[in-house]
Amino acid sequence: MEKISHKKIIFDLGAVIIDLKSESDWWKEDLFPNFNQEQLEKLFKEGFFHDFETGKISTTDFVKVMESIKINPDIAVEKAWNGILKTIPKHRIDLLNCLKENNQVYLLSNTNTIHTKTIHESLEFDFGMNIFDTIFDIQFYSQLVGMRKPNTEIYEHVQQTIGDSNSANFIFLDDKPENLIAPKKLGWQTILVDRDISELIA
Repeated sequence: MEKISHKKIIFDLGAVIIDLKSESDWWKEDLFPNFNQEQLEKLFKEGFFHDFETGKISTTDFVKVMESIKINPDIAVEKAWNGILKTIPKHRIDLLNCLKENNQVYLLSNTNTIHTKTIHESLEFDFGMNIFDTIFDIQFYSQLVGMRKPNTEIYEHVQQTIGDSNSANFIFLDDKPENLIAPKKLGWQTILVDRDISELIA
């Protein structure tokens, strides 16, 4: 890990640390077969899922709405919603722990309470604890901070919370190009994750 030291390294979660099913496959395989497609698309256009990710809609209310448009009575809302999640390869956890030896390591994710609950439970099963709590100095989840990428305000919030005015100290890794625009304007170094992070950070 000689190439990076004494930096604030900020990781996206989905498709960077945890493997995901593609969003198109998720909708085709887990959402459209189990919920009314027209109503799903209507909720998407109205910002319902955006509001869930920014904490404006509770988990209880989210599940209630999704139950109301369910067409498969045998599917649990949480199971279908978690259909996008895959696994976190152990070598990525090892990489994060290695980076933490000489850097501050953070997590910045657009996510929601159902996904984070499932991911944390999976970590406890695989590692005996929610090891994110020991790896990351701070975990920034959109549903907790009330903001989401790619809006500039969330990156400003991250930098202010970390308490370092020198933007050159920040490195941000994300799999979506649109999420790199604002932090780059703030002066952060950005890395597009288009392959395994172990190949991008050495």
